[in-house]
Amino acid sequence: MRVLFSNRNFERLREIIEPLFMGHEIKYANISEDVSLLEWADVLVRGTEPFTAEMLSFAPNLKMVCQWGVGVEGIDIEACSAKGVFVCNVPSSNTGNAEGVAEVAILHMLLLAKGYNKSQENLKKGKVFSPRGLTLWRKRVCIVGLGNVGVTLASRLKPFGVTLVGVNRSWKDKFDALKLDQFFTLDDVNAAVKGCRFVVLTLALTPQTEGLIGHEFFKNMDKDAFLVNVARANIVQREALESALREGHIAGCGLDVLWKEPPDPDDPILNMPNVYITPHIGGTNDEALRGIPAFIADNVNRISEGKLPLSCINVTSIGKAE
Repeated sequence: MRVLFSNRNFERLREIIEPLFMGHEIKYANISEDVSLLEWADVLVRGTEPFTAEMLSFAPNLKMVCQWGVGVEGIDIEACSAKGVFVCNVPSSNTGNAEGVAEVAILHMLLLAKGYNKSQENLKKGKVFSPRGLTLWRKRVCIVGLGNVGVTLASRLKPFGVTLVGVNRSWKDKFDALKLDQFFTLDDVNAAVKGCRFVVLTLALTPQTEGLIGHEFFKNMDKDAFLVNVARANIVQREALESALREGHIAGCGLDVLWKEPPDPDDPILNMPNVYITPHIGGTNDEALRGIPAFIADNVNRISEGKLPLSCINVTSIGKAE
């Protein structure tokens, strides 16, 4: 199979990628700037750039688009389905993705709880024993979105001794193992966050969740509460978040995702004292850099053997189109 990686940044991972794709041809191209190699490709491995219906028209041989990771919101799935092109993502659990994102969520919770920015200021002033931090122990934590990342996070937070509130579109039997103290459906998310010291967003970006977190949501949070977003930036209305921080509706936030990536270095949110930001590093770790390409390579092998790919978003739609 001829496998095209959608931008040249992937070349930095050649030593990891290419041994996994033995027996297949590999090329790298910035498809946002030059679509010509799409004509060559049987499989496209996509990073963060859009893959549109117009781009698809340059790819007559394409059989499968594989997302490097979970989020497929930049792919025109309907156009791919109409052409019989499989669209697949990589499950976040057991590939290093969900595990890494959950750890970054906990990192942000701890940075906020311990007042890390203030502690660094105090060190420079020669002050010790300040600021007075919080423990996660005995705090009420709300996880909004109990997909793979949310479930992974919940399992890691319970040993901290937190009271755990879960929010999901609907209840699933597998949630029994999480030992949630309380459960709400997504329709009741504004009620779920009341009384929670930490609210962590781990849900997928969909047309239904885009802009879900707005003014009403923040008004329902306690004034000493913190928001952590390790999902997608557009789930949160930026103006509503900035207003909540500025007007004291919440105490602070931690973000691993931003509305523009990479961000403008002069973006004022980067310098707000009660905001902690990491540059979308949740899924960037040693285990994910092995687990994600290994899963994609297995799917390429499956396609070459005439089998259906795993974690296919549109397999049912392709069946209907045919």
